[in-house]
Amino acid sequence: MTSLLVCSTPSHRTRATKPVLLGLLLAGLALTSVAEESDTTEFTGNAYDLDSGDLLYTEEHRLERVDGVPQRETVFYKTPEGDELAQKDMTYWQPARPAYRLTVVDPQRTETVEPNTDGVSIESVESGFLDWSDAEGYVIDGGFHYFILDHFDTLLDGDSVEFQFLAPTRTRWLGLRLRPIEQADGQLMLELNVRNRLLSLVISDIELTYDIETQRLLRYAGLTNLPKPGGGNYSANIEYTYPEGDQP
Repeated sequence: MTSLLVCSTPSHRTRATKPVLLGLLLAGLALTSVAEESDTTEFTGNAYDLDSGDLLYTEEHRLERVDGVPQRETVFYKTPEGDELAQKDMTYWQPARPAYRLTVVDPQRTETVEPNTDGVSIESVESGFLDWSDAEGYVIDGGFHYFILDHFDTLLDGDSVEFQFLAPTRTRWLGLRLRPIEQADGQLMLELNVRNRLLSLVISDIELTYDIETQRLLRYAGLTNLPKPGGGNYSANIEYTYPEGDQP
């Protein structure tokens, strides 16, 4: 093959091949650029106290995708006055199971979760390693949104979905159930609850509202993953807003 390319006497066949090769190269470059189309979406969430309705904090999201698949996401948590509460940096190893690093200002601590093919490494209040199992789906942190999107049609049909959610501060999986409770005005309302009966007595249900057409998360109401300065985590009603035309 090499000898044909270095032949000292070019033939008509060789000259004709050059534009063909060039055309194939340009076509390949075009396909590569399409396959690697990327975009960045920025959206916000305002977290309100469940009882008083007062603004507790805001979330500023910056999401990077390639071909619509999430790659990286940074979330800045800020007080109503604009002071920093925390920052979370996520890398989507898989859409439903991102790696992340959460850095909290008060109480000052860092939480790191790193999934791989064997399981997930956790550094938090407790640290350890959890294996995967083929028995059930596993979900990590904000990956629950993409898990919901994967099962959106099932939920629209009125069926429940069960999965295992990572509780990093306890280094364990928490069995959760997601069930549809209402469809109205183009919105799908879901309820997320703990499957363990004893734990369900101390962990309140979470309510989620999605826009059916865009599959955007519009509202999250319940316990959050953001620690409070006085201990425990915030419980909040978070309302999300998006730029026109963007769809995380």
